[in-house]
Amino acid sequence: MRIAIVLGLILFATPASSQSAEPCREIRGRAILYSGDSFLEIWHIGTHHTFYVVDDSSTDLIMRYVRPSVGDSRQALFADFTLCPTAPYKRGASQATLVSRIRNPRVVTMPNK
Repeated sequence: MRIAIVLGLILFATPASSQSAEPCREIRGRAILYSGDSFLEIWHIGTHHTFYVVDDSSTDLIMRYVRPSVGDSRQALFADFTLCPTAPYKRGASQATLVSRIRNPRVVTMPNK
């Protein structure tokens, strides 16, 4: 009986958002800062899935490697990203995430289109 009460209190006290977020995972991806609206997006290479960065520390981590668009070119960061989604996966939608680690970074200059 006590166990049921304790479990009930734990479930009641845990926010629903933490239950719906996925565990952290490492992906090979490409990060680009879109200068028009300062939108920082990470594309999971080999899929149609994208992530958008939701906190300043994650943005700062990525911006150590890339700089904003200059003239007719922009930089892309290809790397192994450890991502911790803060929202559940929805097919066809970009997913909110935190970036906890970047490994094997490679910066590539790409033309603006």
